[in-house]
Amino acid sequence: MTHIDGTAGLDRRLADALERIGHGMRSLAQRTAREHGLSPLQQQAVLALAQQPQARREVAALAQEFDVTTPTMSDAVTALERKGLVSRSPGADGRRRSLTLTVAGLEVATQLSSWDDPLTAALAALPDADRATTLHTLLRVIADLQRAGVVSVARTCTTCRFFGRDEHPDPAAPHHCHLLRVPLPLTALRVDCLEHETAGTPAGKRKQRTI
Repeated sequence: MTHIDGTAGLDRRLADALERIGHGMRSLAQRTAREHGLSPLQQQAVLALAQQPQARREVAALAQEFDVTTPTMSDAVTALERKGLVSRSPGADGRRRSLTLTVAGLEVATQLSSWDDPLTAALAALPDADRATTLHTLLRVIADLQRAGVVSVARTCTTCRFFGRDEHPDPAAPHHCHLLRVPLPLTALRVDCLEHETAGTPAGKRKQRTI
């Protein structure tokens, strides 16, 4: 009978499990993109333009978001323009071009919004406490990967200068948001916060909070 050591190779097995999920999601994204005559990158761009604030609706910002070169993203956006899904207009500075979904683009974005339903359905079957712990764990991993230069864009609580780690005794809400001045429940941790400021941001470059 084989002896099983639950901790031996645990990190490797966790990495393999995450890679397996990533592979499945890439395959799912390819399938849904194909159904709409898009490439996976074009699908990502459409979904991002439907969700992102105006300041991020530019080719360079999308390229950084998805970790591709600006020319690669520009080609994807040009293809979306030809399909009648995206239009460009002068940005606030008159130089950069702001991207906007057309009526047809908004319709496609709505149809694509449920592309990851199989994953969210699988997660919904887990107990709330397990989901909260998983979110917390993954956000800590993302923060470490950003510090290592593996993840280029991370607007998570765990990478924000306002994040206070383990400042409260309650295991369900151990952290603190120094912007909102409230404890942070694990279930409330954000993956993409509009008010995120990267830890170590110089004071002169910090944005003002709008109320």
